[in-house]
Amino acid sequence: MPQLTYSETARRMASSAAVVKLICGVANNAAWMVVLDAHDHAKKCRGYRHGVKHQFKAAIQALKDYERRLLYAEENRMFHLADMSEKVRKKYGDISDREYYDFWASMGGAAYGRTRPLLTSLWNKYRLSLLRERVPEAEHVAWVMVGMAALELAVAMYGRAIDECVNGYQLPRRMVEHVFGQFSLAHVSALWRKALLSLCPGTESIKPTPLDERNIEMGLEQLTEAWINPSLLYSSTMDTVEEFGEIFRTKGEQRKSMREIAEVEAETMRELQS
Repeated sequence: MPQLTYSETARRMASSAAVVKLICGVANNAAWMVVLDAHDHAKKCRGYRHGVKHQFKAAIQALKDYERRLLYAEENRMFHLADMSEKVRKKYGDISDREYYDFWASMGGAAYGRTRPLLTSLWNKYRLSLLRERVPEAEHVAWVMVGMAALELAVAMYGRAIDECVNGYQLPRRMVEHVFGQFSLAHVSALWRKALLSLCPGTESIKPTPLDERNIEMGLEQLTEAWINPSLLYSSTMDTVEEFGEIFRTKGEQRKSMREIAEVEAETMRELQS
């Protein structure tokens, strides 16, 4: 790892922040929406009471704690407008940190909407496998499993973002993980898995038929490919910029941001094809 000056390190870390916020903005927030859907289904199960209910609520609370840490961090602040450079800050109007955070989080909503058919398809694959295993309330448990898959995918995409910062910008992994570790949903994922296993004991020991196993693997691969596709990342960002015009200082700044996104997407696609 080369020795870097302070200013060069700061420049590379700023570029890394953009990468992490793009990838996690889509994956984490889309996973959050899936989890909220899945939680509604968990609440319809007869086993959702007492300790099981508490475990699901602990996972949801962990998501809220994650959001609060991002929004009110005292160091390595990612959503504090006053920390932005003058060049970046002038893009936005008279908005609060909360409004800026909500703008970022909405990237996940756009991705969720675009990949909803893949999520429903994965749910059906889990459901059919659970029905064959005579698991009670399979239609609801299957959604809880989709929530688990979405969280695990978000954790994996966070890992990809960290790798990209370390390898692409030649930065020390320990420093990158220290600064951006607040974006990891690993703790939430672990709590959700615990809640799933409490709701439906023995879920991990279920052995799907070879056909079901292939179908589930295919569903997971399709969702993964969709979420890691740069086209989804940039189109979700573009959708959000277009929808949240009120956060920009002027319509011109909004249009400029959209042009910049299109240019970065085009450059990324050229690099991938070369």
